[in-house]
Amino acid sequence: MRFAVLILLVINTLLTSLAAHAGANAQQVFGLSEYVYIEELGVRYKAKIDTGAESASINAINAKVEKGHGKKDDLVHFDLVLPDNTLKSVTLPLSKHIRIKRRAADYGENEKDYSRRPVLELTLCVGGQSHKVEVNLADRRQFSKPMLVGSDPLTAFGALVDPSKKYLQDKSLCPIKADSEEHDE
Repeated sequence: MRFAVLILLVINTLLTSLAAHAGANAQQVFGLSEYVYIEELGVRYKAKIDTGAESASINAINAKVEKGHGKKDDLVHFDLVLPDNTLKSVTLPLSKHIRIKRRAADYGENEKDYSRRPVLELTLCVGGQSHKVEVNLADRRQFSKPMLVGSDPLTAFGALVDPSKKYLQDKSLCPIKADSEEHDE
């Protein structure tokens, strides 16, 4: 009898340990669309989750770079396009510029096949998890979502994507700060 109790205790301990380990290594699963809160901008957007894109993009226009004393001191001034199509003027440190390959339909014979975009380091929150990632500025007014989240940010989140679902993550786990605005549409 004692032996059976001892065996049950050992099995229970092993199962509890395995369950705790599995829970600690569980990955977030994102749908094709998720709510993303951008801490530095105080705005929450509906974002397209796109594993075919590398980076993240936010809907912004009129970007102008102001050179600082050193390369690390450069600033970018831009108008953030909010979902209601109003503009919010923003100035943040420039991280770098990147080249994004354009779709063939988006450029003519004598135009470049890429666009050069400013990149910011921004903290994105999805489902209660926050990570600082690179986000480029792009005019996304012709797209269905004002934000795109690509494979690099998804890797930072350790996220998997279920393309058959949308909005799997709880947006309330990334609370909006009191002085911020919510823009979900």
